[in-house]
Amino acid sequence: MSLFSHFIFINLLYVFGIGLNIVFLRFLSLHFDPLNNNGIRFLAGSLVLLLLILWRFRSSLIQLARSPKLIAITLFVGLMMSANMYFWLKGVKITNAVTASIFGVLAMPFGVIIAAIFFQDERQKIKYKAFWFGSLLTIIGSLGFVWYGKTLAIEEGFLLGSFFLFLSIVIRNIQNLMVKFSKALNVFTLSCITSLTTSFSSLLLSQQAGKFDEIFTTPSWLMFCLIAVGIYAILVGMVLTFHIIQTQGLVTYQVLELLMPVSTAIMAYLILGEHIYLMQIVFAFIVILGASIALRLVKFQKK
Repeated sequence: MSLFSHFIFINLLYVFGIGLNIVFLRFLSLHFDPLNNNGIRFLAGSLVLLLLILWRFRSSLIQLARSPKLIAITLFVGLMMSANMYFWLKGVKITNAVTASIFGVLAMPFGVIIAAIFFQDERQKIKYKAFWFGSLLTIIGSLGFVWYGKTLAIEEGFLLGSFFLFLSIVIRNIQNLMVKFSKALNVFTLSCITSLTTSFSSLLLSQQAGKFDEIFTTPSWLMFCLIAVGIYAILVGMVLTFHIIQTQGLVTYQVLELLMPVSTAIMAYLILGEHIYLMQIVFAFIVILGASIALRLVKFQKK
């Protein structure tokens, strides 16, 4: 498989994997306090990653131990992840999954500008008119897709939920900068330490808030679902995310985020039986075309 084909496969896996993850997390957010949700999910995922690292990537642990800078970055990313997921779960619980994904769309310009300020290679990607044209098409397509989906309901608590989602987006962009700065570290090790930090900090805050005992009164089947989703979410939502940021850059990651409303709706249609309307299909094609142009999968020859 060529490098180009590899990136295409990884990106498609990420887009649809995250769409499914958003549906799962929306369900779990209704049954768990955000701190307990994060604590158990990230702990389950980090333990699986730790076993993988001890089996295949033990040298990366030695590399991490010898670099105080990398240790500081991974711990900081973990704390940022904890805050990011706390506000995201609070926001998605009050609103809905598609509202959460649309905030990723609206945050795209902010994320691209931040990336371009700090990294020369990211500035190179946004020099082309095709990038901005494709990104604009994708944003319009994503907003149209959500609008015609009739799922963006303005209900009680919507503004508060939107504020939580906005905080999550700001924190996530800071977190992603740190991920790119830690490019020298194996993505599995980075994800493992980040997950452990997020888990321990969330469970500690849960204990302080008097929410920790709720874990022991949770039905077994629901706890099993949380653990299973935790393992899945870490592999898709963290390992793949960090891999894309480190290998393809923050700008590419931001463009992929624009596809989330479409992938989320498709997964909700397949799993929950939610409707997809004809105009949504039209806007979905606009989203796909725009993302393809922005990522330079579709190229225009100069005459």
